[in-house]
Amino acid sequence: MSAVRSFVAVPLPVPVQQAVFGLADELAAALPGVRWSRKVENMHVTIKFLGNVEEDRLAAFGADLQAALADVPAFAITVRGVGAFPSPGRANVIWAGIDDPTGGLQRTAAVVEAVAGRVGVGERESRPFRAHVTAGRAKAPVDARGPLAGLGERRFGAATVDALHLYESRLGGGPADAGSTYVLRHRAALLSN
Repeated sequence: MSAVRSFVAVPLPVPVQQAVFGLADELAAALPGVRWSRKVENMHVTIKFLGNVEEDRLAAFGADLQAALADVPAFAITVRGVGAFPSPGRANVIWAGIDDPTGGLQRTAAVVEAVAGRVGVGERESRPFRAHVTAGRAKAPVDARGPLAGLGERRFGAATVDALHLYESRLGGGPADAGSTYVLRHRAALLSN
């Protein structure tokens, strides 16, 4: 049985995806050491990276996740602010932040972690969950303090989180690398208001 590289994420509305994707255009010249996301449709909030998971286990995880989220109410988030991990002075990841006033993403991340543990997929997360949308990555740390100054309150738009998506990630590559392709494998709906 084949294994599928996969992850769980919150999909974002197209206008929000486009707004975050636009960061690359703004910051590319100032941060040439960053590899920016190459596809608008790849902008999302990752909840948990699962790694390579066998097809039958992935299907079981999707079904269990749907059951576990069925009573979790949908909630609103705002994509706002720009920052870097681990810090703007030694940035490996440039991100757009998430304003989650109800704590809904923290609760859903805990549900995903619990289901993953029960089904036996993915590694147990040792770091606390920090919701964000990855705009770019750097192999070697870059000093992004100057380019990111003044972007801390930038607003990219709002979204209603009414489902989590389980994606297969097909890595890009080759001379014309257009980035990874994400294939929806399962949709787990939250309780609609």
